[in-house]
Amino acid sequence: MWREVTLAKLAKPVIVSMGDVAASGGYYIACAADRIFAQPNTITGSIGVFGMMPNAQKMLSEKLGITIDTVNTNKHSDVGTLYRGVTETERAYIQKGVEDVYDVFTKRVAEGRKMKQAAVDSIGQGRVWSGADALKINLVDELGGLDAAISFAKTKAKLKNYSIVNYPKQKIHSMKF
Repeated sequence: MWREVTLAKLAKPVIVSMGDVAASGGYYIACAADRIFAQPNTITGSIGVFGMMPNAQKMLSEKLGITIDTVNTNKHSDVGTLYRGVTETERAYIQKGVEDVYDVFTKRVAEGRKMKQAAVDSIGQGRVWSGADALKINLVDELGGLDAAISFAKTKAKLKNYSIVNYPKQKIHSMKF
């Protein structure tokens, strides 16, 4: 979706209204916009990445009496299963992947927000900010909701007449007695 936002920017300005929450993937998409609006209490940021490898081996064997035997084509074929923990080599590989994704995330925020990557890292690391605080640290451009974003977009596009269509259309349910 981030790619599509960047491609859309080649044809027209992209204005974002973040609503109640734009954290993690939501902020990742928004950061490429030309202008970002947030409410003062919008949960913003969460520029961070984590990996999780559940290990239910002990619970299965000690609580339920279930043991698992596996047959693999190689020693890493069953990485990520619930049946065993990761080895130190696997943990290091997964950690590198998490760090690589975080590096791309912070680079894209830095590009979109015209900041240095180190500055993004200093406010990133998974932290969330209110919209008001996000404005102070350059994660958003203006405080305001959807109406403010629409008004800005109308002015930017030099529109006098326009219409708004909301999707998906709400289904009206009638109660029958």
